Parts: sequence; C-alpha cells; structure tokens
Amino acid sequence: MHSITVQGKVRRRILNSTFMKKNAILSDDTIAAISTPNGEGALGIVRVSGKKTVSVMHEIFSPAQPVKRYQSHRLYYGSIVDGSECIDQVMAAYLKSGKTYTGEDMLEIYTHGGSNVVNTVLQRVLKAGVRLAERGEFTRRAFLNGKMDLLQAEAVLDLIKADTDFARKQAIGQMTGVLSEFITSIQKKLIQAKTGIEVMIDFPEEDVSQVQLFDLKFILQAAHDEVSHVLGSFEHAKMVREGISSVIVGRPNVGKSSLFNAIIGETRAIVTPHPGTTRDYIEESVHFEGIKLVFIDTAGIRHSEEPVERIGIDMTRTQIGKSDIVIIVVDPAAGSSYDEELSLAQDHRNNAVIALNKTDIAPAERVEQAKKIFGDYQVFPVSAVSRDGIGALLRSLAGPLRAPSPENAPVISRHRHKQALEHIQISLHAAINLIEQQAFPEIVAEEVDSALAGLKDLTGEVTSQDILDTIFSEFCIGK
Repeated sequence: MHSITVQGKVRRRILNSTFMKKNAILSDDTIAAISTPNGEGALGIVRVSGKKTVSVMHEIFSPAQPVKRYQSHRLYYGSIVDGSECIDQVMAAYLKSGKTYTGEDMLEIYTHGGSNVVNTVLQRVLKAGVRLAERGEFTRRAFLNGKMDLLQAEAVLDLIKADTDFARKQAIGQMTGVLSEFITSIQKKLIQAKTGIEVMIDFPEEDVSQVQLFDLKFILQAAHDEVSHVLGSFEHAKMVREGISSVIVGRPNVGKSSLFNAIIGETRAIVTPHPGTTRDYIEESVHFEGIKLVFIDTAGIRHSEEPVERIGIDMTRTQIGKSDIVIIVVDPAAGSSYDEELSLAQDHRNNAVIALNKTDIAPAERVEQAKKIFGDYQVFPVSAVSRDGIGALLRSLAGPLRAPSPENAPVISRHRHKQALEHIQISLHAAINLIEQQAFPEIVAEEVDSALAGLKDLTGEVTSQDILDTIFSEFCIGK
C-alpha cells in the first residue's frame, strides 16, 4: 500500500470521528415571540419559526391584494385577523427555510408599536397552534440547524449587550466567524498531526519515513503558539465586553462616596460627616471616550464591632478581590499616617492607584508629602467637590482599552473560552513533550485527541445540555 493512500484512509477515519453531531435535540414545535422591546414605538415585530409557519400565515394574515402563493423574502401589506375582527394593519414577510436566521420557515410581522397591539398580535399567533419561545430559542435553533456555531451564537448575545463602540466591533468580529476560523485552522493542524501519528500506529510496516517526529512536533508547536497568543487576549477582550471594574476603598470619611458621586455625575451614594454611613456596596457604570468604566463604592475599612458595618466591610474585601483596579482614596487634609493604605496598596501592587481626595481644602505641603509617600504607585490629586483631577483619573483607568484589539483578530472574552483553550494548550504541550521523549505514538495520540475534544467544546460540536441551557438563558425571549 502506498504511503499516501494510507494517510488518506487514516485521515478520512479521523475526520469522521472528529465532526460529530450536536448532542442537543431540536424541537419540532413552531415558536413565536415579540422581538422588540416593551413600551411604545413606531413598530413592533412578532417572529414565528417552525414547520407550521406557512399555515399560521394563511390563518391569521389577510393580504390587501389576493395572493395565490407567498413568495419568500417579500413584504406583504394586510391585516392580522381573528375571524371577522381586524387586530392590526401590518406588513408581513414569509421567509423560506434555508435562508433564514433559524434555518427554518419563518414569519415576521411588523405591527404598530403600541404594547397592547403587539401583545394582541402575539396572542393571535399563539392561538393558531404556536407556543411561546423560550429565552434565546431562535438563536439556539440557528445553532442546532448549523446556521452558526456556539462561538457565533455567544457573539450574537455580546452584540445585543454591547454598549460601547469597542464592544460592538469586537462582537461583530466574532459573530462573522473570526474566532471560528481560528479554531478551524487549529483543528486542521491537529488532524494533520493526528493523521501522521495514526499512520505510525496502524501501519508500522509501511514506508512512513516522511512522517518524521520533528515534522509532527513542528505542527503541534505551531498550534500551541497560536492558542497561547489568543489566550493572551482574554483580559483585554473581557474588559471590552464587561467594562473595567474599579472598586473605591479607603478609611471612613475620606470621601469615597463623594468621589463616586462626582465620577458618575449624580448622587447615588449617601454622604454624611458620620463614619460608617455606607454599609452595602453600590455599583454604577459610566462611558468615558467610548470605554465602559464600572465603579463600586464600598464601606470604609476599619475595625468595627457593629455587626451590619462588619458585613459591609467584608463585602468591601470581596469586591477588592473581584475588581480590575483598586482605587485607594486618601484624605491628605486629615494628616494621619498612611500605614493601612500602604499595606492595602502593597497587597494589590499590580492594580492599585491612589486618589488624594479633598485637594481643594488640603494644605499643599500635605498633598506633596502624600505624593512622596505613595511614590511607587500612580497618584492622582482629585477633588470630589470641584471635580479637579477626575478627568486625569478616568483617562488612566481607561488606559488598558484605549488601544483596542486589531480588527478581525481572534479574541476570547468569556471564561468558557479561556478554560477550553487552556485545556487545549496543556494537551498540546504534553504531546510535544512526549514526542521529545520519544514516547509511544499511542500516548501522543491521546493528548492530540484531548486537544481536538477541547476544540469541539468551543464550537459546540460536542457540548453538554447544561452548558447550552446556561448560554441561551442569557438571551431575551425574542432572539
């Protein structure tokens, strides 16, 4: 048997075992939902998807001009009717399966935008033997019908929730398949390597001299390096999607809540001259130069025997551990020592910044003294009253996102992606080490199989029902 024939047969076998059907069941029900937000507007949209779509359209829609057969992707003017009653005058579009969002027959009804009108039209649709869609069920059907993979489905959700230009552009890139294309390229490399390994296992008597261990190692190393590079995008991409979180901490009465209110531009936190006023944490976000910044006002850190205040202080410590940046607020006007603040800054050296508050009333020499004491950290003199220095503080906080990721570059922004790629990275690293140690090819093959399984988890080729339920439950009902 020629070596090239051997490799071809092995490759076909690997491909057949690699591309598996999704393990979720696609419902035969026809579903419907409102796809526009609640409230008044110019238009409302009711969506229908499933096998009964055409019969539903014939039952509830009365076209203004007689129609023998509805053409796909064409708007028709008419009325939604229930017997002799006209519910609303609408535009309706029948969308034939194959070239639709879900891959199924679909109907979109464009109603007037009053909430009663849209809901009454939906009820008429449901009356025709259709059930209400679950959260994200339209997108879930698109995924199960092969219109998109799981990475693209998650990007749809990211696009819906995007509230900055950076987040929108990042979501669009992933939705159009940038990350999926990267995964496909890695998959091709691993299948190429696996083919060579399987030839060595199954046909040891054949001439496989061209399948050298060095060549296999080179392929796996290239895949490993590319995976590592994309893994490095996680922190940046996650902050683009979720925003940069900054927790405001410090002693009682240093002006944390006043600074919080000044940053967000409204009074959200209660400010009094009495220490211990803030018991729970308060979270708000602002957009600064197209970047989302999330601020968390917290209880002052001090020793307290008061039970409720102690709970608030514990919450503060929890928020410190979860946030990207720790803003330590200092009151140079008080003239106290900064031992506690320096200790906190040291504990969070990589993400701590110092805000010298009350500079509008603090003596200049005390401000300068504080600057020197905190010389190892970024220090920002600010005033919550005059708002002096707040712009400089915000620009610094937004710094990590001021240089966005290159467009059309694969990035990961979800912990699910990160965990899967870390698993793949570990498996590839192990396979490379095994080749260097001249291990049996069967053992190397196990690690490559493990990496391929991680890729299938990412794209949803093999994904547990619980993971799918969790992902699609984040969607609204009409998407």
